Amino acid sequence: LPIPTPADTLCALARMAVKPDFWLTVGMSLLRICAGFALAFAAGALGAAASAQWSLFRRLAAPLIQLVRSIPVAVFTIVVFLWVSRPYIPSTIVFLTVLPVIWGGVEAGLENADRQLWEMARTFGMGRWQILRRITLPGIRPHVAAAVTTALGFAWKSGIAAEVIGTPDGSIGAVFYQAKIFLQTSELLAWTVVVVAVSVAFEKLFMFLLRLILKKLKM
Repeated sequence: LPIPTPADTLCALARMAVKPDFWLTVGMSLLRICAGFALAFAAGALGAAASAQWSLFRRLAAPLIQLVRSIPVAVFTIVVFLWVSRPYIPSTIVFLTVLPVIWGGVEAGLENADRQLWEMARTFGMGRWQILRRITLPGIRPHVAAAVTTALGFAWKSGIAAEVIGTPDGSIGAVFYQAKIFLQTSELLAWTVVVVAVSVAFEKLFMFLLRLILKKLKM
């Protein structure tokens, strides 16, 4: 197989970047991954809060979360392919991959929180919203930040892998698969560069927005 040089990869990237289909493909993959991640973040945070609040819920949910965490992405993708339409497979896989990570991070933060501060705040008449803003969120912030950083990497890996297996139209994974079939090694490496660049940019942007939201809530 021909081994492309860095110059060949950059030339292939330049050729792709001037085509409208390139940006549409990147946008569609980004949209699918963002949708799955956002749903997993919301569900994981709410599930962890419920788990910390009610022991029965925690005992019932723990085996399901462990099951989701232990199943490989490829197996998930094949199973999900039986019930989910092809365009929604990447979002579903990202959701299932990210959910245990966010759940575990938020739950760990709540379990390690200083409950004496909560009791003192209630004693001084602070409402639930004030306790959430001034005590709970600052306390779980390190755990949430670590979980989000890990989950973002998993989201892109699992999302692109699901696209390669499911090959939905207008996706980076489908382009990867076509480049492999036709031995377009320069384009394959160029798309790899795109995935890495978009993944890093998305992680930086999301972490910035998360810090901004937490800062606003503490005001």
